[in-house]
Amino acid sequence: MSTNNLVLDFTSPGAIPPDPADVIRQVISETQATIRTLESLLETEQVEDATGWKLLALYYLATDRISDLTKIENQYTNIFGTSLFADLRHKYPQWCGADSNLTRFEMPKKITSATFPDGLMIQDACHTVGGALLDFSQVQEVDNHGLAKLADLLSSFLQDSCKPQVQHLDHFITCLEKKANSSIGARAIWEVLFAYERFRNDREAFEERAIRFAICYGISPPSWE
Repeated sequence: MSTNNLVLDFTSPGAIPPDPADVIRQVISETQATIRTLESLLETEQVEDATGWKLLALYYLATDRISDLTKIENQYTNIFGTSLFADLRHKYPQWCGADSNLTRFEMPKKITSATFPDGLMIQDACHTVGGALLDFSQVQEVDNHGLAKLADLLSSFLQDSCKPQVQHLDHFITCLEKKANSSIGARAIWEVLFAYERFRNDREAFEERAIRFAICYGISPPSWE
């Protein structure tokens, strides 16, 4: 073919590359339409495939729709009996930004009934996007009423899929164990220790502790259930 007969057709499909901005706008528009369909489906149907829920949750995270995240968390928990947020935070901590939304509760230097944080507030915070953290790093003393409060708090999460994160609790428990194994060990301490093993779902440690309790007091220990 000679140069004189060469025809350049700029109207044919693919002749001019599309504008990336136009492509992005189109993708966003199509994604939003798909998400609206997914929202409607999950809201009206008891969808038991967790994939759709996780996809919607990650979309909400990416678009900062925090109130919508809380809404589907409640729906997901009612259907599956577990926490959607807890699962996402565990698998994708670098994406979920849990630390920025984390509600921190600092245990006082001396834990008493009067100084103990509000248990209902802690439970509510566990069901938010960031979750809750119990910080025991400042604790130096605890009285029997404080021990009872702590045992009740730990026990309150046995049937709850959303549990708080804990910081420096192991050190605090180690100190209680030394007190429990000494001659001045109090029954209130044992209640906390048993509640702690249930809280972290360690049945083997619970049974071992139950044997030591029975030897110490000469009575039957509490059961795991």
